[in-house]
This record gives sequence, C-alpha cells and structure tokens, in this order.
Amino acid sequence: MQESGSLLSEAELELIDALQLNPRASWVDIGQATGSDPVTAARRWQRLTGSGEAWTTVALGRRQMREMSMAFLEIDCAAGAAVEVAAVLAGAGHLITVQHVAAGHDLFVIAAAASMPALADYLLTDLPRVPGVAKVRTHLATRVFEASCRWRLRVLPRDAAAGLARRSGPPESARRMDEIDRRLFHALLADGRAGYAELAELVGTSERTVQRRLSRLVATEDIDFRCDLARSRAGWHSSAVLWLRMPDRLLEETGTALLGWPETRTCAALAGSSNMLLTVGLHAVTDLHPLVMRLERKFPHVTVADRQVVLRQTKLYGRLLDPAGRCTGVVPVDPWSLTAPG
Repeated sequence: MQESGSLLSEAELELIDALQLNPRASWVDIGQATGSDPVTAARRWQRLTGSGEAWTTVALGRRQMREMSMAFLEIDCAAGAAVEVAAVLAGAGHLITVQHVAAGHDLFVIAAAASMPALADYLLTDLPRVPGVAKVRTHLATRVFEASCRWRLRVLPRDAAAGLARRSGPPESARRMDEIDRRLFHALLADGRAGYAELAELVGTSERTVQRRLSRLVATEDIDFRCDLARSRAGWHSSAVLWLRMPDRLLEETGTALLGWPETRTCAALAGSSNMLLTVGLHAVTDLHPLVMRLERKFPHVTVADRQVVLRQTKLYGRLLDPAGRCTGVVPVDPWSLTAPG
C-alpha cells in the first residue's frame, strides 16, 4: 500500500473519476473512458477498494431525499469525550455522517429518518442520553439540493466524461419502495458495484427481479450511487461547513447554482435563521477565505453566518474512516431503523 501522505497516480484518479460519473458502468466502458484495458481497470479498482482508498455505495435518491426527514446536528461533548462519542454515534445507521469540527461545538452530524416523529423522538429522548453528549443543536433540512452523489475529481477529459454520463430513466412512478427494495438497498451499501447474482442471493429473489427492481429504483430516483475516496490522496486535504443566510425567495436559485461549484459536497435549505447549509471540499485550509470571498461576490444576497473547518471525518455516508480518510468498515445507512413512538 502506498504511503498515506502521497497522492494517487493519474491512472488511479482517472479511474475513480470515471466511477464517480457512473459507479455501475461496465469495465469495458470504464476502460474505454480511461484509455486502459478493462481487466487492468478492474484489477486497479480491486487494489483501491482493498486498501480502503476508494469505494462505491448506494445512496438515497432525490425522491427519497424529498420524503425523508433530515437534520444537521451540532453536538457539544463533555471534556475529553468527543472521540468516544463520535465512535458511538458512527455505529448508528440513521446517522450517516459524523465529523469533528473546529468550532464552538465538537461534532457535526447528519441524521436521516423516514418520518419526522421518528427523528424527533430520537433527538429528544435517545441522543441526549448518549454518555458524553452535553448539548445538541438541531437544524432541520427543508430541501436537500445535493448530498455528494455528484461530486467528482474532474480529471477526465470532457469527451471521455461525456461517454459515461448516467442515462435518465422513464417518467417517475408513483410506486413506493417496499421491503424487497429496502433489502436491495441494504445489499448494495457494502459494494455499489455488486453483481445481480450476488444481490439476488443476498435479497432472496431472482437475478431478473433484482435487475428489474434496480432499474426502476434508479429511474424513479429512489436510489442513487456514489463513488468516494480517501480525499487527501487526491489533494483535497480539508473541508468546511458553511452556514448561510439569504432571502427565502433566493434559496432555490442559489442552491441550484452552487451545485456547479467543484467544491460543493452537500447543499441544503434549512428551517432557521441560517437558512442554507453548504459543505465544501478544500485543497488546503487556506482556500477557505478565497472561497468565502468568491461566494459573497457571486451571490451578493448571501451572508456567511458561520464557518467551521472539519478536523477529522469519523464516518462519511456509512463508511467508517481512519484518520487518513481510508475506509475501515461499513455501517449500513438505514433511515428506516428509527420508528415513531407508539
């Protein structure tokens, strides 16, 4: 395995970028886009996943994101307890991301639940009882523009990238996810590129059923796929959380525009005085101030109410990370695990 402080090779970065464009593309298409033999591309990917330096996973799609209740949490911990608290919270399937931040609080956490009553019950009763948790501030999302499924390295030439574009499906269906769909979602969490035969065995149905359901879930935007990596290995050594204020009438326009920024990871409208959250990737901490100045220049109606640099990511969309950002394990994303009282 390469040293944690060194960068991945150009061929490895192009491979990851190709899989970020289309995480379930065939090795033939990936090889064509990256100018490599399909067998070589597959072996290179196996090395990256084996070392924890890159991975693919399933994610909640846009329709599910609209239906879910999501909250961004600022958590104060007892003195010296932040690392232990983060480890406990990282084991919960409904807490999809856990980060240490340099701020007036210790942890930044993203929570998701299938209903507001279920989320409220957890926030009001269970979370405050976690040993070491001193205080929780909750920011409810009213609209999620992006949750890192479209962030990519952008190292592939434009023509190669165009050939891997994800194809849009048929018009949205009114059919909702059922128990088999959820089992399929859970089966894809460990490996977003898992084959139909493997998925059929895990779900307990036929390959044809898996293929048909997977195609429908993607077309209806119930599920999506993402490819990520130990970001410092690609030169993204830092990240930050920005809390923004703006007129409500400009939330949609601003959130949509921010999706085009290469630094944008997560962008959501909030029900609070700071009514938008933006998480960004940075090549270095020193890039934060230029980014804020660009933000305020591009969007004169925006005020940056607060900003927090991420010190360490303990969990990123269901992946447990070591201090270097490499994947060390999987905690399945499971917003359905929370149930409403009564």
